[in-house]
Amino acid sequence: MVNPFKGPSFLRTFGLVLLAIAVLFTADTFLANAERAESLAGAARLFQQGQALMQRGDNAQAIERIQDALAIERGNRDYLRMLAQAQFAAGKTSDAESTLTELLQSNPTDGLASLVMGRVLVKEGRFAEAISYLHRAIYGDWKEDAAGNRLRARFELIDLLAGRNSKQELLAELIAVQDHIPPDLERKRGRLFLLAGSPARAAEVFRGILQDAPEDADAIAGLGEAEFARGNYREAERHFQTALRLAPDNQAARQRLDLCNEVLTLDPTMRGIGPTERFRRSRRLVELTVGETTQCIGQNASAEVQGLLDEAGKALKAHVSAVQQSEASESNLDLAEELWQARKQECKSPPATDGPLGLVMARLAQ
Repeated sequence: MVNPFKGPSFLRTFGLVLLAIAVLFTADTFLANAERAESLAGAARLFQQGQALMQRGDNAQAIERIQDALAIERGNRDYLRMLAQAQFAAGKTSDAESTLTELLQSNPTDGLASLVMGRVLVKEGRFAEAISYLHRAIYGDWKEDAAGNRLRARFELIDLLAGRNSKQELLAELIAVQDHIPPDLERKRGRLFLLAGSPARAAEVFRGILQDAPEDADAIAGLGEAEFARGNYREAERHFQTALRLAPDNQAARQRLDLCNEVLTLDPTMRGIGPTERFRRSRRLVELTVGETTQCIGQNASAEVQGLLDEAGKALKAHVSAVQQSEASESNLDLAEELWQARKQECKSPPATDGPLGLVMARLAQ
C-alpha cells in the first residue's frame, strides 16, 4: 500500500502550504505595520495641531488634541511633556503636576519635565520644592541643546531666588554660572550681584563692561550702585553724575544722586571738613535721632530712653565754643548712636535703613 505522506506530491503540497502560511504571515505583518504607522502618523498630526493651538494661546483645545494623540500612542514622553506645558499654561496646575509626576517617576533625570514641575510648584507657592526641581533641570538630561537649556534653567532659578531675596543661594548660583554668561546678560549679572549682597563682584562686572563701552550709561549707573552699596558715596556720586550726563532721563540715577548728596552733607566723618562743620553735622545727627525716637516711642519712653532724650535736649541747647567743638562732636556722635540703638530696641517698626540718616548711622557703626 502506498503511503500518502511520502513521495514528491506530498512534499510539493507541504511546501505550498508553508509558502502560503509565510505569505499570509507577511501580509498580516505588513498590514499591521501599515495600520500602526498610519495610527502613529495620526497621533503625530494631532500632536502638531496641539502645538499650533498652544502657540496661538488656545491651551484648552491644545490639551484635547494632545490627549487624543496620547490615546493612540500611550506613554509618548514628548506628548506628555507638551501636555504638561499646555496644562500649566491653561492654569490647570494640579493636572500638570499629575502628568509631570508620571514622567518623572519613570525618568527622574528628565530635564524638561523637572523644569516645568519647578514652574508648577512656583505657581502653587511651594518654593522650596520648586528650587529642588529647578536644580534637577540644571543637571538633568535634555534631548537637544543640553548646555543652552541647562543655562536657561539656571537663570530661571536665579530669577526665582532674586525675587525671594535669597541672597546666599543667589550668590552661589551666580558664581556657578559666571563663566558661561552671554555678553548681552552681563548687565543683568551685575545687577543680580547687587541683589545678592556682593557689590564688589557687581563693580567688577560693570568695570568689565565699561572697558569695551566706556560711555555705557547703564553700566556707569550700575557701577554707581555698586559703590553706593559699599558705602563709597563720593565715588557713587561721581558715577551717577556721569550716567546722568549721558542719559538725563534716568530717574533712578537721579534719585540715587540726590541721596548721595544728602548723605555726603550729613556724614560728620567725611574727609576734608573742618571741626566747625563736623560739630554742626554731629548736632544735626542728634536732632534727627531725637526726632526718629520721639516719633516712634511717643509718650511711652522707658526711663533709659527718656534719660537719653533729656541728655540730647541739653546738648542741643548748650553753647559750645570753638575750642570745645571737637570734644562736643564726639559726645554728640556717641549720643546719636545710643539713641539710634534705643530706637531699634524699643520700637516695633524698624527704622528706615535706606534713607540718609540710616545710611550715616550704619557708616558710624562700622
